[in-house]
Amino acid sequence: MAGTRRLRVFLCHASQDKPAVRELYKRLAAEKWIDPWLDEENLLPGQDFDLEIYRAARDSDSIIICLSKVSVAKEGYVNKEIRRALDAADEKPEGAVYIIPLRLDDCSPSFERLKKLHYADYFTSNAHEKLIKSLRLRAGALNIETSENVVEAVAQPSTSAQDIDLDLYRFIQIPATAEVPYSFCIGKSPVINAQYERFLNAPDFGDETLWKGFLKFNDDCIQIGRWGNEGWNWFQENSKGSKRIDPPYWEDESFGISNPENPVVGITWFESNAYCNWLMRHWSEMAESKANTSLRPRLVRLPLDNEWTIAAGGETPEKRFPWDAAGRATTDIKEIVKRANISESGIEHTTPVNAYLRGASPHGVMDMAGNVWEWQANYKNMKSGYLGLRGGSWFDDGVFARVSARSDFLPGNRVDDIGFRVVVTLSNG
Repeated sequence: MAGTRRLRVFLCHASQDKPAVRELYKRLAAEKWIDPWLDEENLLPGQDFDLEIYRAARDSDSIIICLSKVSVAKEGYVNKEIRRALDAADEKPEGAVYIIPLRLDDCSPSFERLKKLHYADYFTSNAHEKLIKSLRLRAGALNIETSENVVEAVAQPSTSAQDIDLDLYRFIQIPATAEVPYSFCIGKSPVINAQYERFLNAPDFGDETLWKGFLKFNDDCIQIGRWGNEGWNWFQENSKGSKRIDPPYWEDESFGISNPENPVVGITWFESNAYCNWLMRHWSEMAESKANTSLRPRLVRLPLDNEWTIAAGGETPEKRFPWDAAGRATTDIKEIVKRANISESGIEHTTPVNAYLRGASPHGVMDMAGNVWEWQANYKNMKSGYLGLRGGSWFDDGVFARVSARSDFLPGNRVDDIGFRVVVTLSNG
């Protein structure tokens, strides 16, 4: 008969990789049959950390060794953990799935004893599902019961922790109107750090075709052709030979990847368009396809000004906010700060995109007021080269969080209160 205990999984990693490993821990913890061990979650004040880490690794059923360009080049404690894990593996039965090397990026591990093991590349599609299969195999060998429908539940509506995360990847369909005579789907939330990280880690991040030929729309949201090589030129100037370009606030404690559900900021218009092209290319492999099973994209791009306005519920009356009912406009600042992250909130940085549930638009689109300005596909002032921005931000007061508020910026600029949201066109949008 199967046992009732959970599979003990130790996460071996370098401290610099903590943000990515922290997200891995959360995803493993969401599996009811897995008991992951991460130092910042399991160590208690006053404990001998070296002794406790040794015990946790020794008593684990499986050890995931997280590898990156940082960790493979680093000397010190992480190498000590890896050596301990490899020594413990020598005591396991031949063929046991005990050590799982997990590459967080396209690094080249130097440990000879790891090279005989098949690596899992966490920056590729379906990597997490493959990792779960390996852990399930290990659990079966130890007679530990696993729930066969846990992994599949990710793609089905439910109230599990993993599906709550998946809600951040959902799109909302907006019906055709007189102003926008076609139906389209808009991201329920702005693109978050966790989503953008996939693009940064993707092997094709620097693919030239992703950075060229963006659709060009004038001030009236009418397509007037395509951009040329401007995005690719920006990439070449800023990549400096690297395969990725991190946003300038990526490691910031208030804005960056340590806040996976906050909107990504410091993104140029060029980067946001390249992300759209990348998401379209890999749609069937992404969480977005699981969260929107009936959605078949024709194109993924930035919103047009008129599309964004309709998704926010319209701009009549002029002073209305996205959450306001038809014909109404909130004026009480106390009520506004309950629904939007603006300067009057006093937070002074971004917040998770699902933090203000009462701020949803009539269509259920979140975070359209405050938090971050969102790039638009169209020019706001084509003569001067400025692209449109909508939504206001944490830095600006409530006036800029109104649906009617607009701003603009040059496409190559990066600041800590500008992010983006994406649109999926279905037919002729």
